[in-house]
Amino acid sequence: MSDHDVLIVSDEANEFGEYPSYRTTRPRPVAGTRGLVTTGWSAVSEQWGATQLQSRFEKLSGRPMTTVDYAAWAGTRVIGEAAIRARSSDPATITAYLRSPDFILAGFKRQEQSFRTRDGQMRQPILIAGPHLLVSVSLQAGYLHQGSELDTLRFDREESRCKF
Repeated sequence: MSDHDVLIVSDEANEFGEYPSYRTTRPRPVAGTRGLVTTGWSAVSEQWGATQLQSRFEKLSGRPMTTVDYAAWAGTRVIGEAAIRARSSDPATITAYLRSPDFILAGFKRQEQSFRTRDGQMRQPILIAGPHLLVSVSLQAGYLHQGSELDTLRFDREESRCKF
């Protein structure tokens, strides 16, 4: 049997993913849909003001914030922030501001978030979390990009065929 550094589990249906941890012949970290996960949001995130966001959400909803909840919050916050900063309720003006280099969202993830001008995708850090602890926030040290380090996980402008 060859050695390995990590065991990757892909169990989107939640049928067996809990079982491999601590039950393999060669104990290694488990990652994927179980163990260490890469996610847009995690209930264990507590830094950069996330505790306050989590507490407010849980007080209102009676449950921890999920990735889907965070995406809904971010989408709503993006529109509100753009309307306030652009000082307008006109959809075209708000959209133009969102697509401008002036727009940033403080998203409780260490770095300001923004939108790529070429394809409209939101640039945001990826959380790497275990069941009870935030392990890291990607991008990882050493990955540099000439424009935004949040673009290092994506095709660069010159490589992408995606255009608005």
